[in-house]
Amino acid sequence: MDSFVEYERFTPWLSLKIKEFHRLGYSQINEEDLWRYLTRFSWKRQVPEHYYQQISQICKLSPNDYLDFASLEAQIYKVDSLDLMEIDDLL
Repeated sequence: MDSFVEYERFTPWLSLKIKEFHRLGYSQINEEDLWRYLTRFSWKRQVPEHYYQQISQICKLSPNDYLDFASLEAQIYKVDSLDLMEIDDLL
């Protein structure tokens, strides 16, 4: 499902949703972020069977849905200890 062809198929719908998010003040979210939410979270276990059902889920997506996913992803993402980081890499 994470193929480029599938992504291209949903690009117009993702763009519309991003415009809506930007109007609501969520300008940091982009199309790739929404695609990652759909493929890694919303459609991880079961992708809606029909195209119109997939589009419907995109249209119903709220900023809170995405932000819940982003906060979970941030908690799960492994961050190196500060002791292991090189100071030159941080500068």
